[in-house]
Amino acid sequence: MSVHEIIEPLSPLWWKGIVTCFIVISIIILLLKNKSIEFKEKTNTYFAYLAILVYLTTNIYTILIGDWTVQDFLPLHLCNISYFICILVLLNKKKWMYEWTLLLALPSALNALITPELIWGSSKWHVFEYYFMHGSLILVPLYLMFVMNYKLRILSWWKTFLRAQIVVVIVFSLNLILGTNYMFLLSKPSVNNPLILGDWPFYILFVQLIGLLHIVVIYKLSPKHI
Repeated sequence: MSVHEIIEPLSPLWWKGIVTCFIVISIIILLLKNKSIEFKEKTNTYFAYLAILVYLTTNIYTILIGDWTVQDFLPLHLCNISYFICILVLLNKKKWMYEWTLLLALPSALNALITPELIWGSSKWHVFEYYFMHGSLILVPLYLMFVMNYKLRILSWWKTFLRAQIVVVIVFSLNLILGTNYMFLLSKPSVNNPLILGDWPFYILFVQLIGLLHIVVIYKLSPKHI
């Protein structure tokens, strides 16, 4: 069974992960900014396939070493759900998916990088997968904004927040059925996260308010269709 591991903030591994992610993200955006639309479209497809391959490899590897469990490896955490939305938006270009990645996945991934908890294990592959996945959640919306020139629709912030609430209800219900704790809706994560205050269920309400604030701020600062 996988053991949750915490990467201590400001530790060498913490710095290595964050710095590497942002260097790679910056290089990719700068390299692709002035490429042709055909090249960008091919890049979208290749990266989507790479992301799928990394996810499948992680699950196969974890099954082979005997650590795969229903409690940890169903793709029901917010970042897991957002990861698949990032893959899909690269392939089908749905506007609501872009809005989800920018307004919800991006701040969630930033929080995960600042307070990392490896819920899938602490092997070298799992560490790589953690930073690849959360780095992708930052890369994809920024890439779509700055390279592909995507824009938000007017009032998309509240639609995104509403979709997130629907997901919360579904995942909460599945947690009760399966005896799991996806999205940490039944108990707090192990990591000391300054955004998680109080006991259940009050910390969930506080996180919701912080999440809504992030959504509104990013919406206000991002390019929009007039």
